[in-house]
Amino acid sequence: MYATKSISGTSHSASLSQRRLHRGRISPVAGRPVVRARGPLVVRSGTDANVGSASQLGTSRKRNEDRFTFDVNPSDKSGMPYAYLGVFDGHGGFATSQWLTDKLQGFILEAWEKNPVESALRRSFIAADKELLAPKGFMGMGERGVGGSKCGSTAATAHVYKDKDGSTKLAAANCGDARVLVCVDGQEPVQLTVDHVPDTESERIRIENQNPNPKLPLVKYVGGTWRVGGLLALSRAFGDAYMKASGFNEGVGDGYSSGFGVVATPDVEIVDLDKKKGWLVVSSDGLNTNEERGGGGGLDNVEVAKMCKAAGPRKDPNALAKELVKGAVAAGSTDDVTVLCVRLQDLV
Repeated sequence: MYATKSISGTSHSASLSQRRLHRGRISPVAGRPVVRARGPLVVRSGTDANVGSASQLGTSRKRNEDRFTFDVNPSDKSGMPYAYLGVFDGHGGFATSQWLTDKLQGFILEAWEKNPVESALRRSFIAADKELLAPKGFMGMGERGVGGSKCGSTAATAHVYKDKDGSTKLAAANCGDARVLVCVDGQEPVQLTVDHVPDTESERIRIENQNPNPKLPLVKYVGGTWRVGGLLALSRAFGDAYMKASGFNEGVGDGYSSGFGVVATPDVEIVDLDKKKGWLVVSSDGLNTNEERGGGGGLDNVEVAKMCKAAGPRKDPNALAKELVKGAVAAGSTDDVTVLCVRLQDLV
């Protein structure tokens, strides 16, 4: 999916070496702590880019498998992203989400230098997943996947950059059901990402079109929601080697695949940014209500936007991130909840 919407401005420039990277890891303190990255990010041009962050262990979880990262990276090179926010919602452990926190941005920057933005994001997600799935051990005979074959993660990333025409663009890419939401004062919230879940008919059709045996559906309704292989409640994700083609049996017959149709191919959407007041919110699905999928409660996009509007332009971003997390928990979310938020006016 690719689109350009209007929600224009100029970007900042400075040395690529001025990068300050903040990564979210989980505190060992007992209970359900809220975790934040260290302090605000400062854009070298003189504009403060304050990124708020908060992450909380879900009530039904033993450990928080969410991870996050954000990076303001002013660059002299036109077209390179100078702001990057990413949230990674792990499952089956946190090894994959931590790997993405540490490495995905490198794949993105490498692809960005050589390709148009949409293509760069698609290529980088696919390349990262390929490395994640590379067989380990002697002669590649070990278990595939970082953290094991059943470890995986969703991803939602936001990238701000200067386009060739001088306008400032925001590109959002996602794999899975983590979200990027733009909340502009006086407007309806705009979700820039697509929830990749087998509940979505188009995703079920995509998966079943790869099924070598239509008599045995790949997507099954289990536990109040559709699941790939009767197990995974996501249709796209990083990792999850047990749900992906091994390559060993490919080509046995026309159209044959040893996988279940789970891919890491992202949806990408690009919007024009201007200096309107509002907020950018990147979050794991724990923030959002998903009762219709058999999960716990949370906030819908309109409720998130109302909280952002109430925060106003002067709210401390860390305080807003914490309020959003608390709001989701109060609304019944039992999942890990992670939120990054930044004022739109700090990005242009």
